[in-house]
Amino acid sequence: MKLYIIFIVILLIIGGLMAFDIFNKEIKAPNVSAELQDEVENSPLEITGKVPDWLSGTLIRNGPIKVIVNGQSNAHWFDGLAMLHAFSFHSGNVTYSNKFLRSEAYYTVFSKGSINYRGFAVDPCRSIFRKFLTFFIPNSHLTMQNANVNIAKLADQYVALTEIPLPVKFDPHNLETIGILNYQDELPKDKCWESAHPHYDNEEKRTLNYLIKFGRTSYYSLYGLEDGSPERKMIAEVPVEAPAYMHSFAVTENYIILTEFPLVIKPLDLILKNRAFIENFTWQPQRGTQFLVIDKKNGNVIGKYVTKPFFAFHHANAFEKDGVIHLDIVTYKDGSIITGESLYVNSDKAPSDNFHSKLERFSLFLYNGEITSNVLLSKSNEFPRINEKLDGKPYHYVYLAGFNDKAENKKEWLRGERLYKINTATKKVIEWSEKGCSPGEPVFVCAPTALEEDDGVVLAVVLDHIHKNSFLLILDGKSFKELGRARAPHPIPAGFHGQYFE
Repeated sequence: MKLYIIFIVILLIIGGLMAFDIFNKEIKAPNVSAELQDEVENSPLEITGKVPDWLSGTLIRNGPIKVIVNGQSNAHWFDGLAMLHAFSFHSGNVTYSNKFLRSEAYYTVFSKGSINYRGFAVDPCRSIFRKFLTFFIPNSHLTMQNANVNIAKLADQYVALTEIPLPVKFDPHNLETIGILNYQDELPKDKCWESAHPHYDNEEKRTLNYLIKFGRTSYYSLYGLEDGSPERKMIAEVPVEAPAYMHSFAVTENYIILTEFPLVIKPLDLILKNRAFIENFTWQPQRGTQFLVIDKKNGNVIGKYVTKPFFAFHHANAFEKDGVIHLDIVTYKDGSIITGESLYVNSDKAPSDNFHSKLERFSLFLYNGEITSNVLLSKSNEFPRINEKLDGKPYHYVYLAGFNDKAENKKEWLRGERLYKINTATKKVIEWSEKGCSPGEPVFVCAPTALEEDDGVVLAVVLDHIHKNSFLLILDGKSFKELGRARAPHPIPAGFHGQYFE
């Protein structure tokens, strides 16, 4: 025991010396550039067509910005610096603002002139010793993460999210970074993984999410966060030997469903292997994909149901009917889209057939464990969105971004080329596309007097390669025809997710 204490003290001393050395080095003016560096505030946009007068809120989007420092850039698309984009609606007019999230990664780049910040596919701890040090010794402060994935409203705060806690608060009016959302509870706040796709339980007035606690025994910890409260309350804690990489999850009226893909990790590898976070995961198709069904009210595990191996980022929706859980998921053949070179910004490697995606419905029969699957949309697609009022309930319509199935190089493959609206009952598909335009995630906004599921508009940021800028596209939710567009003052690089707030 004494030797163990002496060892920890030595680590603390050396760690302090390392920190002293880092913070006392001369900081030189960085040679920094970014694919989008200009920040604007409340810039009026030129309107073509018509913006519905009833739109009176703000669409806030999040996504990564590639930066170059002294000739070096962030290696992976998921590690670009977080930038927020806001489109605000006022009586048929639209204003636009954008701003970098002032994270520690941001200051590492623009103040220290370095891209050496911890991320999804990069890790500044270049040795086993330093990795051990940073994992086991408590942080002196809670890190403001490079939260570049999603937007949400939690505990009455507007926050940017990534897969590493904690959420980062910002002001929705000017996009100024405020600080971290420091939960007031005993659940982990660092050295764990957390989904950036929470669900809202409208009946219980709480946000549902889960995190993964890594350790000798790891756990999936499911929790609820009641409106206005900073305290996460545990719903269930499920032990797991080899945690899976899961970007999102599903809910229904009575259940929370975790979809465990066979892309798994041995937690000890995070400490012992000198690898970036995602490089510690291995594809093990013999495990199959497991649906872990948990009772939303009491946290009981209803069952674990195994089907064919596949990988996915996003669930579109799920619902229950007659003892069957139906889950609609955008699926890939395997996990190579995230573990390979496909999302590395400096790689020109052409995509393989494994990167083809499809929208599939998995039907899980609770009474006998049978699972069937049915392809709803076979063309490559991503970023599924629905009328959020029907999250976890029976529904019909999914809106998606479509991608090139026959791209000759990675740049073409990464470009969105169309938008889809699909009726999941009839499989009828409506498309929007325009030459030279790459639309991003379509966000459905329900009309205030809506009587039908698709009565509203679809908002999507479109990168216009011909005119070298971007515009906000407004489509009718029913017909999928263009109502109008608002042109931004600069090109907006491909992003991830956004939310519309009244």
